[in-house]
Amino acid sequence: MSEYPKISLAFNIGKNNDERIEAFELYRKAFNARKTSESTPPDGEDIHICMEINGLEILLAPGSEDFENKENATVCQIHFDNEKDLRKTYEILIQEGHNFSIEGPLPWAILFALVTDKFGFTWALYFNNVSGM
Repeated sequence: MSEYPKISLAFNIGKNNDERIEAFELYRKAFNARKTSESTPPDGEDIHICMEINGLEILLAPGSEDFENKENATVCQIHFDNEKDLRKTYEILIQEGHNFSIEGPLPWAILFALVTDKFGFTWALYFNNVSGM
């Protein structure tokens, strides 16, 4: 059985880097969180911190107006090893949903899509060519 699609979480925390760094330190102390990466998007300054707590990957990302001013929104992330599967999932979720973006390549994904489904849940879809990485 394939490990993909694989699920992880994103916590959209604060509007500045200091708040995300402070959040990581809190989770590091409380849960022994381990930082797995830290990066910024192309032409951006907002730090994105990836961490792991007991095997669960969690991204600490900037809060955004895209989330209808909901500070500290939780986003469900799905990682795909097949672009066709990502695009199929995306097309299903945008039916009666709201599309934020589909773009790539980015430092953390070959292709990335952000969509809120008709029930109000936000999904971040990532295609990473695992065999090529």
